[in-house]
Amino acid sequence: MPHWRRVTKFDAGALWLANRHYSRRKPNSWQFMPPGQTIVLKASYAVFGWWRPAPASGIKQMNGLDGWTCTIFRNESKVLSSELILEAETFVEECGPSGFITYVYDEKVRSVNPGACFKLAGWRRTGRSADKKKTLLQKPFALRGVKA
Repeated sequence: MPHWRRVTKFDAGALWLANRHYSRRKPNSWQFMPPGQTIVLKASYAVFGWWRPAPASGIKQMNGLDGWTCTIFRNESKVLSSELILEAETFVEECGPSGFITYVYDEKVRSVNPGACFKLAGWRRTGRSADKKKTLLQKPFALRGVKA
């Protein structure tokens, strides 16, 4: 049974969950996703956001990668986070050569294994952020929805 439904980046329920995420810079601002193309997913007590620069804009991601980036994932439900991630991947219909991308701010998560839920969904550590504070995780688009 599907957990996610697609909503806008202005959805009140998604905003409420986004406000509780460590990456939230301006809680209660009217949107929580960066400009560009977005896919925002809402489940009962969970929010997930995909982002990429609008292809027609000519703007490139600062990290030089070309794919869909998970900019926010907050799960307060009883569903396994890895299961929600796998399902969220299926909402992306096409992707750049870098596949799926996310960063996990190691010091801001309560885990001895930052990004464990993404790793259980088949994502692999591929590097660090420019400031060396975040772990870069990626997954090939060809493996979307598959626990590799």
